[in-house]
Amino acid sequence: MSRKLLFATVLVVAGAAAIGPSAANAPPLGTEQFEEWFDNAGNMVGYVHWTCDGQRETWGGRNGHLVVTRLACPSP
Repeated sequence: MSRKLLFATVLVVAGAAAIGPSAANAPPLGTEQFEEWFDNAGNMVGYVHWTCDGQRETWGGRNGHLVVTRLACPSP
């Protein structure tokens, strides 16, 4: 395992531990993840996007019906 990959893995694990159990889990390295929450009427009420570089973007609340989508990140 390369040092760069090992360092990135350690950062992701440490970041997930720091966020706490109430937050969603980060996707595996090499993927991005979209988590969308919908109310009973089908309206989106919350959103979390884990980017390919490990950034986490959020909007709204995290309650209701959850739909998770994972996509492979483009090769560098």
